[in-house]
Amino acid sequence: MLRLHNASDRPIEAHFLGRTIVFDIVAAREDGSVAWRRLGAKVTPSILQIRTLAPDETLEWRDAWRPREPGRYRLQGVLPSDEPDPRRTPWVDVTVTP
Repeated sequence: MLRLHNASDRPIEAHFLGRTIVFDIVAAREDGSVAWRRLGAKVTPSILQIRTLAPDETLEWRDAWRPREPGRYRLQGVLPSDEPDPRRTPWVDVTVTP
């Protein structure tokens, strides 16, 4: 799950891509190679969506990854926008067992 939360006491403006907000999830192996990306090689629309998040408002996005091999992985959520660098979550370590 990927969350964007407005922890401030005032509304904030957030910019997103796509008519339906585009988001990515990256699963990387221990060596740093990418095992899976939600968006893969998909083309994403360049439609700019501007949303105002109220104080304490949270937006959430979900998807499921089904790993092919057991092992240790790192997961990161990515929210592309019109900014040069997308918003990224910190990496989270997970272990997949057989």
